[in-house]
Amino acid sequence: MKKLLLALSVAAMGMYGAELKGSISDSGCGAKHGPGKENAGCVKGCIAKGGSPVLVTADGKVIKIHNADAVTEKYYGKAVTITGSVTGDSVHVEKISE
Repeated sequence: MKKLLLALSVAAMGMYGAELKGSISDSGCGAKHGPGKENAGCVKGCIAKGGSPVLVTADGKVIKIHNADAVTEKYYGKAVTITGSVTGDSVHVEKISE
């Protein structure tokens, strides 16, 4: 029963969206540039070299961003709030703001 409730909760979160707070880093540096340790220059450089933007939460969890094109350069290395659909360890961004 507990597993069923957990599965339904995760499904509902994905359907209705979640609000995640953290900092935009890159797939190479990950949590190194999380909240309080932002470095826009490094994030920009790593993404330019082929890295992908990721969200790092306050507890250091790195969340992949499914639609990376939704994260523009102005958010690199910044604290943001992302609203979107969460699936596993990734989020599909519907809205992003500082």
